[in-house]
Amino acid sequence: MRSSSPNYSPIWRVAALALCCLLVAYSPAQADDADKPASAAPVETGYWVANEHELADLNVELGIAGHFKLGSWTEVRLSVAAEPFAEDPTLAVIALDSDGVPTEVIAPAPQRTGDQLNYRIPVKIGRRSSNLQIEFISGEGSSQKTTIREVPISQLATPILASDNIFLQFGPDFGLRDAVQRYASQLSGATTIVPVTRFEELPDQWYMLEGIDQIFWIANDPNITTAITPSQFAAIDMWLKQGGNMTLSVGTGAEELIAADKPLAAFVPGTFRSRYDLRSSTEMEAMVNGVSRVDRPVEKPLPISIIENPRGKVRIQEGSRQLSYPLWIQNANGFGMVNFFAFDLSAEPMAKWPGREPLLKLLLDSVSDRLEESKVNMQGGTSVAHYGYTDIAGQLRLALDQFPGVRNVSFFLVGAIIVVYLALIGPGDYFFLRRFGLRMEWTWVTFPALILLACVGIWSMATWSKGTSLKLNQVNILDIDLESKLVRSTTWFHLFSPASKRYELNLAPTSVPSSDWNQLVSWQGLAGSGLGGMSARRSISTVPTPYDIDFQTDAGNTQVSLDGLPIQVWSSKTLAARGWGKLNPVEYEPLQERESQLVEGVITNPTDMDLTDCYLFHGRWAFFIARLPAGGTARIVPGQAVQNTEKVLKRRRVQESTDGGENWDRQSTDVPRIMELIMFHSAAGGRSYTNLSNRVQGYVDLSSHIEGDRAVLVGKVETPPIDVQIDGQTVDPSESQSWSYVRIVVPVQKRSSSEKIAQQ
Repeated sequence: MRSSSPNYSPIWRVAALALCCLLVAYSPAQADDADKPASAAPVETGYWVANEHELADLNVELGIAGHFKLGSWTEVRLSVAAEPFAEDPTLAVIALDSDGVPTEVIAPAPQRTGDQLNYRIPVKIGRRSSNLQIEFISGEGSSQKTTIREVPISQLATPILASDNIFLQFGPDFGLRDAVQRYASQLSGATTIVPVTRFEELPDQWYMLEGIDQIFWIANDPNITTAITPSQFAAIDMWLKQGGNMTLSVGTGAEELIAADKPLAAFVPGTFRSRYDLRSSTEMEAMVNGVSRVDRPVEKPLPISIIENPRGKVRIQEGSRQLSYPLWIQNANGFGMVNFFAFDLSAEPMAKWPGREPLLKLLLDSVSDRLEESKVNMQGGTSVAHYGYTDIAGQLRLALDQFPGVRNVSFFLVGAIIVVYLALIGPGDYFFLRRFGLRMEWTWVTFPALILLACVGIWSMATWSKGTSLKLNQVNILDIDLESKLVRSTTWFHLFSPASKRYELNLAPTSVPSSDWNQLVSWQGLAGSGLGGMSARRSISTVPTPYDIDFQTDAGNTQVSLDGLPIQVWSSKTLAARGWGKLNPVEYEPLQERESQLVEGVITNPTDMDLTDCYLFHGRWAFFIARLPAGGTARIVPGQAVQNTEKVLKRRRVQESTDGGENWDRQSTDVPRIMELIMFHSAAGGRSYTNLSNRVQGYVDLSSHIEGDRAVLVGKVETPPIDVQIDGQTVDPSESQSWSYVRIVVPVQKRSSSEKIAQQ
């Protein structure tokens, strides 16, 4: 009997073996290519849907070095030949939001380079498996022409999850990738390192850097600074001040880079004096457990930049009390943070020092939402399956989706209604006719009547459970930095619609202490692959017509509103906004630090709102202030009304976990309590306490600002400082809930070394 299995001849076996060898040989090259930027230069991608302008090609780029973050603003760069257009066309870029609904942004006027039109368009993408639609319109009426090109996002750039990290790297390699891979299990989310080589890809508006978690800048090449335009420098500077994070390592050429009036001087926490060859680095060696001397691998000293009058927290300092050299300084810059290294992490002797990687681990610990090793296995992987989110922004989203007067109908009730309905139209109808002695033909009357009655009842119950009014839940944080004279706001709001309708939406400041106010409003996505998450499987939108994200820019001022925002009947839409501006003139005095990080002095309220239930956080201490009147002051006295910072932040809604420690209640919908943790997540213990990251909107966390030479006061306000306007009107106060907070960042004058020695 002949076997039914195939009989492979030797020649086919050899061919199969050769094919396997070829695949194995090809795999390393494939992995190496994955580390390179997805887009090294503009390329033609996508396909034409319509091409009435008869364009030959269209070059499109997305993000920075072929990477962007889902749910954050990024940039589309587009170049097209000018010849097919009699005048500059209207260009629209259409992308899907996190609900799969298309959004449209009209491009600003292009820049001409020879015979090319160059556009830079802000865009926010909510679906990783979606397309960008690029639409050109010129002419009017019968002479109007339309050209549409669909471009798959996967052909343009690599989408990074909203809860993961993107680190930009300027300059040469310094071992960051190896350090990230070694300590990946201790970091919050995956980390993508993006080396930047084409600096024209950097945006000239700060909010298009929103998805960047950290910039690592090895400043040893003045050519990089000359390749960055002034508008790009201004964007990086404002991104940092709005809550970004930068690591700056200075090597050769420091005189041209960080000296007074030089390009990077604004990022240096002190004053550059000169270069110096450091021969003793015992403090840095001790910090990494003394693996070896820094100068031993190459037998030469460590070149450093001498920084005078350092600001912030000095992490590593060599020398003596009389003559010291700060090597690693952490300092706040606006609402952001700079880690400054006075030496080159990429050059010798650091490049060959075994302690460089442990030093980078300490740096990563300070810039990442780290989880203690003992809790990685115990807590990992449970949040998504049970709660649908892994970031505390998801918990706030859940809490804001609870509207007063809107009741959820349980599946048990729906099932019961179906059973009763079937019983009525079937046996119920039959027994009704038998009971009253009616002929069966009457079912032509009773059957439709029962259906009509059921429909009326179900509709009445739905109206009772969902209501007929537009509802709004809103949270505001207004941050004020007295030293940099900067004001910013962060607003989260959920809008519940009683009918399928399109809305016009904008925000209006009411009590913001800034006369030059900018506002950016857009949709807010849910991080992760859970139900409704931006990484979930692609869903089909029932709304084919896009709504407009309308950018209005005038003399450097940015105002963004939403036009035609669709919300389905008895559904809600999650939205968020960021505002920024310069602080109106205000007089203040820095607080004075005394022993054990206690502070004293007078704190000023620069707003026209009364602050209540206030806490001033500095170091490990929290000072309670019952009320700080509008434009008024309060005196801080050391030791009076003082508590431990961590205990204050963990004071409520704590349940006992299985190991006997404290654990955050991830099912809580208590908005004030959630906001306390969002505003000071790391100070409360971070991911080790909440088992949730704070990566999606980590810029809101000011925990790093309560260390060093700053203190943060937070208080509640009764009236929102920013109004949400729907179709030009505010929502009825009886149908809205709001929670508003003001945080004031106050400089602290630390004690001098002589004062500390005198006390000792």
